[in-house]
Amino acid sequence: MLVNASAHPLLYGHHRRIEAFSLWVRRGQDPMIDDVEQLRTAARAKVVTEARNAKLLDAAFAIVSHNSSYQRFGRLGEGPLPIALHVLRDRFSEVQIDEARRRARALLQDAFQVGEDALAHRFSHPEIVDKLRQRHPGFSDKCYQDTIRQGCFLAR
Repeated sequence: MLVNASAHPLLYGHHRRIEAFSLWVRRGQDPMIDDVEQLRTAARAKVVTEARNAKLLDAAFAIVSHNSSYQRFGRLGEGPLPIALHVLRDRFSEVQIDEARRRARALLQDAFQVGEDALAHRFSHPEIVDKLRQRHPGFSDKCYQDTIRQGCFLAR
């Protein structure tokens, strides 16, 4: 039996409450969304600060890694935008930044495979780091560790 929601007072009231809640959430008045956005804004600021104080490859890796995570999981509400690599222009040339971006992306492309290797115990952790270091020289240990951690997350 079909019931017209506008004719039934209980269903109509329920529909109106859902509609009101949806509008409330879309306006950004949900405290949970606000908390998530504050955390994302703080994380973004931390990455920018880290990148501005790091060597070029590590700075590019931090930004590219942050942005790839942002693209993968998207925004909840109106979150902070991805970080542009131009924040490094005061210290490095465009050519240097483009090369570092390319190399950081190449390192992150290997994340899934090294994550699978780590989870399957195909190689020891030091062996995986050594392989990354040979394939992608010049990054800090933190970048290699972050790549393995992201790979384990992706491959799980």
